Amino acid sequence: MTQFQKNINRIEKLLKNKDYEQVVEKCIHLYTSQSNDITYLNYILKAHKETVLYDKNICFNAIDDFKKLLIHTPDHSIQSCILHNEIGIYYIESNDPKMAISHFKKALTVKKDIPDIYNNIAVCHNVLKEYDKARINLKISLQLQPNDNIYRRLGELNLITKRYDQSIKDYESICNPSSKDIYNLSFPYLAIKQFLYGYKLYESRLASNDICYQTKKLMRVDIPSIQYWNGTDECHNLIIIYEQGIGDNIQYFRFIIELANRFPQLKITYFCKSHISHIFNTELYENIMILDDSKPVDIVIYDKKLYIMSLPYILKLEKMVPNTINYIKEDVDNNSYWKTKLSTFDNKLKVGFVYSGLLISYIDKNVRLTDFSDICNDNRFQTFCMHQNDSTISSDFSNIDFADKIIRYDNFDTTKPFFDTISLLHNIDILITIDTSIAHLAGVMGIKTLLLIGYTSDWRWFDTDDKVWYESVQIIRMIQQKPLAELLPQIKNILIMEYENKYSR
Repeated sequence: MTQFQKNINRIEKLLKNKDYEQVVEKCIHLYTSQSNDITYLNYILKAHKETVLYDKNICFNAIDDFKKLLIHTPDHSIQSCILHNEIGIYYIESNDPKMAISHFKKALTVKKDIPDIYNNIAVCHNVLKEYDKARINLKISLQLQPNDNIYRRLGELNLITKRYDQSIKDYESICNPSSKDIYNLSFPYLAIKQFLYGYKLYESRLASNDICYQTKKLMRVDIPSIQYWNGTDECHNLIIIYEQGIGDNIQYFRFIIELANRFPQLKITYFCKSHISHIFNTELYENIMILDDSKPVDIVIYDKKLYIMSLPYILKLEKMVPNTINYIKEDVDNNSYWKTKLSTFDNKLKVGFVYSGLLISYIDKNVRLTDFSDICNDNRFQTFCMHQNDSTISSDFSNIDFADKIIRYDNFDTTKPFFDTISLLHNIDILITIDTSIAHLAGVMGIKTLLLIGYTSDWRWFDTDDKVWYESVQIIRMIQQKPLAELLPQIKNILIMEYENKYSR
């Protein structure tokens, strides 16, 4: 038996015992001192990947290991190409896409026809929001080796950059589409306002109930014992179940009302989160009842079920018109309390604002508090922070020199979620907000709202400023890949006009 084979046997034994640290240590020694054989390199790669697989919190400092190997590797060898690609991958995991790109490009100097490397570069450009560069690399990969995954990535990329027709072509080019692919295809169709077909495709989301990567919870509450309603079969008692975020449920409650009006004999129960169950006003609708997840629900009485996001499909809606019903329950006494509280500022334009969202995604929905300086320091306006006071908000306020210009309340919404928010909205002149639940709350209430929409945004805000959902919500849109803060001078000009209109009478 050769020495090489003896080395391999020892390494295989270490791998079998899952002694990955020893595998890496031994293979690095053999690679750097005896032979830069690709076999040793492959064992190192496997050991690192197995380590990440079993415990993502453990890292053997893969980048440093691979850089040690590079010193002993000829620049234009296939081993060099592999090492640079692996270093790039670990830089992605270390949230350093620029360094990752530099190593991927070095890999391409060795071999220019590896599709996966172009895919990896595209991932980095996506993280950096350099979407045109991402698109170029995906197209190169597609030319080298057409496959469904590249069409998926192109479909998503063209969706978020509002190239909706091309996104549709990309998704429809997938040879073996999954239910998730069909679900993703629904978004560009919805974005071009083909609602009937778009919502039909959107129903494919029901094929699975995955963990949401943002909330880390199941996408929907599952009640398998109740049959799903198709909108035509006989049904006397229907339970409609919440899904997705708070804003979605506030927005889509309008369709519960539409369903109740269309089927007046149908008894409808809306099962929602206790966080928002108290905000809906159903006094005018005898066939709508609201229950929440604060206590068990007797499901025996229900013939059929629906998820709330299915309602546009069940209603077969071909177009959307702005909501005309204020279905948000308001407390008269609390409204009066806040009216008195805010009366001190009756000589100013009362401006509420929301500047940051809780969830992180490709959607632009964050503005730094510091960027509101020019608006908050203008004596024509009195600004009110609409956020609950938590550690993040407190930290933001501690880092500005105009905190005294902003009114914020420590005991805000402590009685019930949104309780004070609703009354404060009722008593301000205008709201500035990023895309979050309060935009839908204010829209339903008919509060004049300036909605900051970034270059990348959710499909429901389309690529035009049409008032599809709410007459009172004015979209202020960023048409380039720039920070939302660059919209604030435009916002200030609108506020000045609102102030002059209010006090020039």
